[in-house]
Amino acid sequence: MSKGDFKTIGLSGGGHPYRVAASATRAYASDPINWNITYTSGVAGTNTVIKATDATPVLDTDGGSEFFVGIALENMVVDSAGTVTAHKLTVDVPIPCVTRIRARHKTSGSADTDTEILGLMGDQFLFNLATNTYTWDAGGADTGGFVAVEGDYAKATIDCVADARIYRGDIT
Repeated sequence: MSKGDFKTIGLSGGGHPYRVAASATRAYASDPINWNITYTSGVAGTNTVIKATDATPVLDTDGGSEFFVGIALENMVVDSAGTVTAHKLTVDVPIPCVTRIRARHKTSGSADTDTEILGLMGDQFLFNLATNTYTWDAGGADTGGFVAVEGDYAKATIDCVADARIYRGDIT
């Protein structure tokens, strides 16, 4: 379970409903959510959201199908067996380059002084899910979808904003 890992700070686009497919990987309130969408001539073939996976989202250069949506405001709905059912999930949609998303740094020791926080500002980050707990991880190859803008060294948290390019894939 990864409840409580990510939090939107400040102005956002608000909560919007998104379609969840039956048997999706279960997500909890405050988990990051991605689109799992494919387009054919502008029409969405698959139009569901999923719990974000490790090392996403990246700045898309190849027309991939997993794009950032936002942070879940509620737990996914499950049946008595604990299986996710088809439903709508309310997701807080951050405004690119405006809404801050706060989470702990993957390596607390890399964000526990003011000097380290200052050194991280402007760096690119991705979601890290190495231990069922979402954290920020440094984005490799200049493709991290988030940019650090501030942090709190006492809590080893980083505030990032979303790069607008992670909301949509390559347009061909």
